Amino acid sequence: MSEAKEVNQEKIENQIEIRKKVFLFLHEDGFNGKSLEPILLIDNERINIIFLKKTVNTDIYYVFQGKKYLKIWKDRKDNILVYTDTWTGDLFTSNQQTTEYIDDFSYMAGGNELICEYRDGVKKTIKLEGFDILSLTINHFTKNEKAVFYIICNKLS
Repeated sequence: MSEAKEVNQEKIENQIEIRKKVFLFLHEDGFNGKSLEPILLIDNERINIIFLKKTVNTDIYYVFQGKKYLKIWKDRKDNILVYTDTWTGDLFTSNQQTTEYIDDFSYMAGGNELICEYRDGVKKTIKLEGFDILSLTINHFTKNEKAVFYIICNKLS
C-alpha cells in the first residue's frame, strides 16, 4: 500500500501546470544578422534553425519559414508576446551556434493547451490564454512546429 502512495506522489511531482497569457504585439521589428545567435534544434534527422536575440530585459526567439517569421518572447510580467511578419532579403550571421537535441521532447497541442512530455517522465501542461499561438504555429509554421512548441515549453515557461 505504501508503494502505491509513492508511485502516485512521484507522478504528481513529475507533472507541472503553468498558466500563461499570450499577446499579439504589433510593432516595428528591427533585426539583423549581427545581433542574432543561431540555435540548432536537432530532432533525429531534422534540423531547425532558430535565432536568438539577447536583450537586457529578455531573450527573443525568431523562427523563419520561407519569407515569413515568428517572433516570440516574454515581457516583464512573464507573459508570452508574439509578432509575425514577412521579410525579404538575406540573413547572414557569423555568430557561434548553440546546439540542442530535442528528440526526447514530444507534445500535444489543442484548444488553449500545450502538453509537453519528456522521456524522463516529466510532463508540463501550459494553459494559454489570449492570442492563439498554437493555431498560428500549426497552420503557418508547420515545418517548425515542434521547434516553436519546444521554445514555449523550455524557454518561455
